[in-house]
Amino acid sequence: MGLPLYDAHSDPGPSFFHFAQSVGIASSERTNTVESPHATTVIAVRYDAGVVMVGDRQATGNYIASRDVRKIEAADRFTAIAISGTAARGIEFIRMAQLSFEHYEKMTDSALSLEGKANYLSPIIQRNNLSTPLIVIPLLAGWDTSHRIGRIFEYDGAGGCYERFDFATIGSGTPFAESALRLGFRTDLDREGALELGALALYEAGDNDPSTGGPDFVRNIFPMMVTITEQGFQELDVDDVAARFRSINDRRTQSGGVAGGTLR
Repeated sequence: MGLPLYDAHSDPGPSFFHFAQSVGIASSERTNTVESPHATTVIAVRYDAGVVMVGDRQATGNYIASRDVRKIEAADRFTAIAISGTAARGIEFIRMAQLSFEHYEKMTDSALSLEGKANYLSPIIQRNNLSTPLIVIPLLAGWDTSHRIGRIFEYDGAGGCYERFDFATIGSGTPFAESALRLGFRTDLDREGALELGALALYEAGDNDPSTGGPDFVRNIFPMMVTITEQGFQELDVDDVAARFRSINDRRTQSGGVAGGTLR
C-alpha cells in the first residue's frame, strides 16, 4: 500500500503531531485534576560505545497501581525514549513520538538527526505540561549515527531540552540515584561498568524512595535495562538483569545495609 497523495493545500507535512491535531486524534486539553498513577525513576548513563538506560517498573498513586510498567521503549532503531510523571499520558507520549519519527521519515524520505528528534519533542512536552495537570517528563537517549557517539537529552517541565554529557535521571528517585551516579561515573566507562552503575543507582532509588520500585525478588519483576549503540536498541534479558540486582542485594545483605567506604 502506497502513501496517500495530498494536494498543496491538504499536505499534512512532516509533523505527525500537527497532523494528529488537524484530524482530531491528538490528546484533548483538559484543566480538571485527574488522579492518575505516576511512573517514577529512569536513569541514562553514557559510556564509550553508547548509552545505558535503566528504569523501574512501578507506577504509584496513593498505592502501588502497577508493578510491571514499561517506561523505556525504542522510538526507532537508534533512539530510546523514557517517561516519568503521569503513567497513562507518558505511554501515550511514547507512542506519539514513535509515530512522529516514522511519519517524518516517510514524508521526507530522510530520518531526523538525534538532535532533531530531541528538539522535536519540546513543543509537545510544553503543550501537554502547560495545558493539563497530567505532567510528563521524558528522557531521550540514542546513538548519533553522524557523530558515532551515544547522546542523552533531558527536559524540564516547560519543554526545555538540554543535552547531558555524563548521565541523567528523571522521576521521584532522582536525588538518590543521582548521588550514586555522581560518585561512580567516569568518562572511560565501558558497557559493563555503565550497566553496573545504572543498576546500582536504580537500586539506591528503590531502597530510599517509596515511589520507586526496585527489584522485586518475590514476584521476579526487575527493572528494565537497555543499551543503545551502533547496533541499535537492545534490551537485556530478564535473567541477566536479575543476576545483576541479586548481586547488589547480596552485597547489601552481607553488610546489613550499612554503607561502606567505597561505592558498593
